[in-house]
Amino acid sequence: MQTRAVVFRSDDLTLEGQIIIPEQPRAALLLCHGIPGGGPPDPTDEGYEGFARAMAASSFAAMWFNFRGCRGAPGEFSVSGWRTDIDGALDAMAKTPGVGELPRVIVGSSAGGAAGIDVAADRDDVAMIATLAAPATLAQMGDDEQALLQRLRNIGVIHDPNFPPDPNEWWADLVGGAAENAIGRISPRPILLIHGDADQIVPYPHAETLFDRAGEPKELVRIPGAAHQLRRDPRALDAIIDWLDRRLARRGAGHSGQVTPQM
Repeated sequence: MQTRAVVFRSDDLTLEGQIIIPEQPRAALLLCHGIPGGGPPDPTDEGYEGFARAMAASSFAAMWFNFRGCRGAPGEFSVSGWRTDIDGALDAMAKTPGVGELPRVIVGSSAGGAAGIDVAADRDDVAMIATLAAPATLAQMGDDEQALLQRLRNIGVIHDPNFPPDPNEWWADLVGGAAENAIGRISPRPILLIHGDADQIVPYPHAETLFDRAGEPKELVRIPGAAHQLRRDPRALDAIIDWLDRRLARRGAGHSGQVTPQM
């Protein structure tokens, strides 16, 4: 198993990530984080490196990076900007030796999953997508553009007091880029939606909305009692690995169902 640094361009920004490549990887996963919580870091949280290592242990190459505006990365948060970041990361992963020829899979958490859905809808080179607690729309984070902008400033993903230059245009981009508007275009590529039924940040009905609007093959996994940060829930990781195992074994087969893991 090896870890490599990845540097790529997104618009006029330089973003950085890493990729873990196990021996004989079966697929290449792009792990897309959500909007940071804004609180102090949990010293027990291994972050996306831990997530990637868990995937690599099951023979999946896994890349992670910081979106613009997050954790020291340059730039300011916008929905279209995050989509462009995913495009750049996918292109960088495709050029990575030993990885580029593998099926590419987006695995996105929360807002990263929503942006991933939008990207996958427009990129045929994304073989499949899995999301963890993805919102059907980000508009639920604030009553209007000013409320949401202030929340994002408080979190620390918008730093420039003059950004966005046009708040109405920024809000229209956010609403127009909602995952619920894009997910229907991913079919016939497989979709996995994982959501905790105790999520108070992105409530479970978001998953039901996305599932209803998705085409086949699709699966919805409800995790009883789980809150928002699913990448740290072993049931969610097991669900991703099980789904990847099945989908890679029968690429192109259709299957739809709602699954509830046992407690």
